Amino acid sequence: MSPIIRSWRVFAKGIAIFLIFECAFYALHPTFQWLNVYNSPALKRQRLPISTVAPEDSALDVSNLDAMFASHIVSEPKAPNEYRVLVLGDSAVWGVGLTPEQTLPGQMDALGLKCGNKNVRVYNLSFPVSSASKDLMLLDTAMKYKPDGIVWLITWYTLMPKTRTDHPLIAQNPDEFHKLAHRFNFLPKNYNSPSWITQITDQNRSLFRVLRYQLYSLVNLATGLDQIPGPPEELPTQLNADPTFEGMKPPKLYAPLVSLDQVKDFYQLAGNIPVLLVNEPTLVLSGVPNSDIRYNDYYPRWVYDQYRQYVSAAAAQNHWDYLDLWNVFPPSYFTDTPLHLNPQGETELAKMIAPAVVKGCP
Repeated sequence: MSPIIRSWRVFAKGIAIFLIFECAFYALHPTFQWLNVYNSPALKRQRLPISTVAPEDSALDVSNLDAMFASHIVSEPKAPNEYRVLVLGDSAVWGVGLTPEQTLPGQMDALGLKCGNKNVRVYNLSFPVSSASKDLMLLDTAMKYKPDGIVWLITWYTLMPKTRTDHPLIAQNPDEFHKLAHRFNFLPKNYNSPSWITQITDQNRSLFRVLRYQLYSLVNLATGLDQIPGPPEELPTQLNADPTFEGMKPPKLYAPLVSLDQVKDFYQLAGNIPVLLVNEPTLVLSGVPNSDIRYNDYYPRWVYDQYRQYVSAAAAQNHWDYLDLWNVFPPSYFTDTPLHLNPQGETELAKMIAPAVVKGCP
């Protein structure tokens, strides 16, 4: 006589076994770093991976911080005669639409700077979409690679209130973000910590992205490209008359809305490593409709002016090494957004920043 199979018992046992494996999987927290095909210097990237034309390059949306850094040239051993400089920022610094050599870090590296008897090597650790929280996460991971200097390019979007928690890297690394935010106490009061179920789900997604990213290395090797250029945006020929910005209305930008506490956290995280803070260049339009109200389609004049005043005052008060380069370039130097420069602009920007990088050399 055949045994009676009770489907509900089979289902319950299957769920129990699945949960046991998931709990063990979560506790062990595998990262598959042993599977890193980017160990070869020939495959190491000059900048962190990000998808620019989905779905063709969705595999570059890896998000796992350990996997991202393991494939980056900064993970190579530091030479005895190397003065290592890390550059952090947004898409303008990462170089959307530019080759690695054309970016600001690439241009700085090509200058052949010296720090005493050491060669200055410049690494692009920027990542698109401005966010101070995102940059803190990247710096926290990058500190183990022994930097000697750090250049951090910011703009008003970097220090906006919503970018404390609104960024893809934050969403895909909630546990790392939560721990870092608690270390420096910059969590908004209404932020909810990730649940246990959410952490398990995020870990599974992360591991899938890591495996997909490893396979994509074959495409990088075959093409020699680290990004697929997407269709460029177009700069507007006229500006909106609306002076509001992200729901904020003139005339006052209140100090608590500028995340200067996160700039202090950045300096604290860097410790004794010198940090150069740079307010990055932005497009300034004049002689076009409503240019008396807005500098560009990103920033109304009132909010950007007050943002600059707050950062400048904080830099003076805290003795930060600070360069405000917001208006150094004419409109012809910008490409598809009010923050993206053409190669010539990146070359000149590198020459402006370079003296401040090496002035404090031992």
